Amino acid sequence: MMWRFALRTVRARTSAYLAAAAVIAAGTALLVAFAALVTSGNAVADGRGESLTMLALIMGGWTVVVVIFGIAATVSLVIAQRTRELALIRSIGAVPRQVRALVLVETVAVAVPALLAGVLPGTGLGGLLLDRMAALGVVTVSARLVVHGSTIVAGAGVSLLAAVIAALLAGRRAATIAPVQALAGEAGPAGVALSRTKARLGALFLVIGFGSGVGTLFMADGPLLAAGAGPACIGVAIGLALLSPATVAIPDALTARLPSSTSRLALRNLAARAAEATPVVGALTLLIGIATGTLYMQATEDSITNRAPDDVAPQFAAANYMIVGLIIAFSAITVANSLVAATWKRRREFGLLRLTAVTRRQVLGMVVIESAAATFVSVVLGTVAAAATIVPYSLVKTGSPIPGGPGWMFPAIVASGFAVALAATTATSLRATREPPLTALGVGG
Repeated sequence: MMWRFALRTVRARTSAYLAAAAVIAAGTALLVAFAALVTSGNAVADGRGESLTMLALIMGGWTVVVVIFGIAATVSLVIAQRTRELALIRSIGAVPRQVRALVLVETVAVAVPALLAGVLPGTGLGGLLLDRMAALGVVTVSARLVVHGSTIVAGAGVSLLAAVIAALLAGRRAATIAPVQALAGEAGPAGVALSRTKARLGALFLVIGFGSGVGTLFMADGPLLAAGAGPACIGVAIGLALLSPATVAIPDALTARLPSSTSRLALRNLAARAAEATPVVGALTLLIGIATGTLYMQATEDSITNRAPDDVAPQFAAANYMIVGLIIAFSAITVANSLVAATWKRRREFGLLRLTAVTRRQVLGMVVIESAAATFVSVVLGTVAAAATIVPYSLVKTGSPIPGGPGWMFPAIVASGFAVALAATTATSLRATREPPLTALGVGG
């Protein structure tokens, strides 16, 4: 009975659940690929695949954290959008335990097909990465791709665990909200919505991230330096992403100084929707922080010219760029799908605005300004996160806190993040505002 009801709910909310499924599938593919590289490195005789194993473990460790956060954030966003619907279910007699079970069943129903969809591309990606590393000289012997059942279980298991934990936490929150309060549209606190759990987790990740960055200052210059500095930007980015509900409303302070009514509406709307906007800001913070931190760290390494002729660093640099590019691509997928889910949910809001004489063009303009404001907050947070890696790494490598690398790279990263956000929101908003306002007001979400 519950499975049938859950499947009907998933079909009724296809757009939102497809966004979550896309992130789960992409995360699974990435994790399976790295697990396959570790297995392949271990399979090389006489320990000659050690460099492949170490690189896969180091970069795969970062990837696991990023994938878990991305999946958990997207699943939590989709479930949070159903607060009023779950309140209605409770108002007709469902107990909190049944609501939590329903949310979990729905999540598993979406996650399992997504996991299966990610396994095959993941093995293909693992083979592609192995071929590229062999071509770059990272793997000095002939290695073949080895994929065991444990390889698939490891990659898919982490993704499923992240989705299940997110469903349990989000379902618990939804089940504890009073049905009358949720049905009245007050499912969460207005504006800033920073729970005690998020605050503690955010503080923990900040300590881990900044601690990793500070620890880098006491490490010797060598191959392991990047392993100490790299996780710093990831830890701080996740910590700031979790604490971002306290920062989303900051642009609202500029409202009174803006001449455009559309701009004022956008910033006020963003502040009022702080709780809903924070998953998007968090994903953008992760994208900008990781991209800036890891790319400038490698660029600093590349700027050092006094290398020995047989130095293998250039080969590892090329491999690092390739792997970091995959992590950034996953972060971009998370941002895009979070925005699609969040924007599509706002059809009623857009319909109501259009009934109050706001034109479709003004609605789209409002969405663009909201994306710009969210990107601005994410740039500030992401820059702080990137500094946790860049500054200590550069100090050890060059004696200066200023990293090597081209100056255009940071603006390009910011522009890319904004482009992803803008493309996802405008495309979804165009689709959401295509229907008549009265029809949009009757949408069930």
